[in-house]
Amino acid sequence: MPTWIVVVLVIAVIIAIGVIFALVRYYREKPPPIPAGWYPDLHDPSIERRHDGSGWTDDTRPNEEERNR
Repeated sequence: MPTWIVVVLVIAVIIAIGVIFALVRYYREKPPPIPAGWYPDLHDPSIERRHDGSGWTDDTRPNEEERNR
């Protein structure tokens, strides 16, 4: 087998291993999903905003903890 083919195969294997490691690292570092519930609003701490488990809703309510301070 010619040397250049061996070099190309070695480079291809190294690139494949690098891609696999990058994908594993990406999925391990992915933040966990936010559980459904009420959370202090980032822009207005006097209210809470509801997260339905897949995204933020338009539902709000007064933040009792912030009001009692």
